[in-house]
Amino acid sequence: MQIVMINPPHQSIGSRMPGEMLPPLGLLAIGGPLIDDGHDVSLVDGDIDNLPLDRIAAEAAARAPGVILIGHNGSTSAHPTIAALLPLVRALLPDVVIIYGGVFPTYHWKECSTNAPKSIASFAAKVRRPRVECSARLKPAIRSTRYPA
Repeated sequence: MQIVMINPPHQSIGSRMPGEMLPPLGLLAIGGPLIDDGHDVSLVDGDIDNLPLDRIAAEAAARAPGVILIGHNGSTSAHPTIAALLPLVRALLPDVVIIYGGVFPTYHWKECSTNAPKSIASFAAKVRRPRVECSARLKPAIRSTRYPA
């Protein structure tokens, strides 16, 4: 399955200063086992070049994914950017499964699930487990395109 991971731009001053970029380690930690499982995984890194949100959505859509994983190491301060990006992705990919993970949705999963715009029907923020267990649970769910409980 084609899986696109999105690392959105982080508007915090620390991320915009030379040498202060936050690499998408969480996404990469989950992406590696998915590659090992035979999936075609790619990364749209909107943070490294501070890409506009519409371009990130277009690049993700051009790869025709079945699943999109989105998250950011600076998750709490990146949440407003992710909340603005997800409806753009949903508009281009109405049937794609979107999984939103990271620090913010881990600790604020009810808020993320409850306040998700209606345009992101498959917005998911319930992966509240360590990455190793998360990867193990995501792999079979992605194979069946169902989200784990």
